[in-house]
Amino acid sequence: MFRDRHGHERWRCWSSDHRGDAVDLVAATTGRSRADAIDWLAERTGVANDRPLPPVVRRDPSVVRAPATAMDPAVGHYVRMCARLLDGPQGKDVREWLQGRGFDDATISANMIGVDPSRLRLRRPKGLPTGVSVAATFPAFDPSGNLTYVQARYLQPDVAGRKYDNPSAALAPHPRLAFPITTRQRDVSTVLVCEGLPDALTAAQAGFPAIALLGAHTPDESVAARIASHAANRELGVTLICDPDPAGRRVADVLAPLLSRAGVEPAVITPPGGVDLNAWALRDRSWVDRFDPDVRPHIVAASPTNGREL
Repeated sequence: MFRDRHGHERWRCWSSDHRGDAVDLVAATTGRSRADAIDWLAERTGVANDRPLPPVVRRDPSVVRAPATAMDPAVGHYVRMCARLLDGPQGKDVREWLQGRGFDDATISANMIGVDPSRLRLRRPKGLPTGVSVAATFPAFDPSGNLTYVQARYLQPDVAGRKYDNPSAALAPHPRLAFPITTRQRDVSTVLVCEGLPDALTAAQAGFPAIALLGAHTPDESVAARIASHAANRELGVTLICDPDPAGRRVADVLAPLLSRAGVEPAVITPPGGVDLNAWALRDRSWVDRFDPDVRPHIVAASPTNGREL
């Protein structure tokens, strides 16, 4: 959910690329026509043909914060607090969840992964993840290892009403890319670009240079340029690890041509069995052997826009 450049509240569902305003959302989720959706919204807000309009409540512009150009220190404090809580009793559920996803202590510590035990147990300033329920916190770093952002991943999305929670734009600009910290180095010739931090952390834990696409925002020229520059500075190729769903295929279809125009011919890989990279790594402990530089040309599609399953 966001405000467009005209100040109108809008939304977008990245998994199926639906989008619109409040009327479109009601129509999509309830099956109402647009006219019925408008009537339903009007009734909820006290607007009706036989009643006068309610008074307009105007916000005080002095209390509206402008979007941040750099991360607020409150975000760093939140990340460090959540990382400290992970080793205590409040972190038990998240520790077990992380272990179930295959993350070891070295990766967890190096990347400052933590637990948000919910707002009932951890007070926080306005603008930080709301803490609807227990969440794992995944900090995001820039290529130099500086903390720039954090995502809270709810363990029970159905209870929280969403999967991820982020700081507000007033506290931290969305970096769109994150660079997980690896605790080991593998002799490889490519950087793995993954959808989301869990997949990128899986790659980093295995010793690969990795980049996470934060959220399912469709990549654009600026994202492609940053990835191409990062790879060029390290003299690495680029491999896109795309989820086997429409959103994942759309990322590959959009990002691969953009990288090509930026001077990088990426390989595109879709994990086998209809799973993402993290689930593939849990299913097949020898998955890293498939990325050996000597065999890489035999397992990666030659065309940047036609990734195939391994």
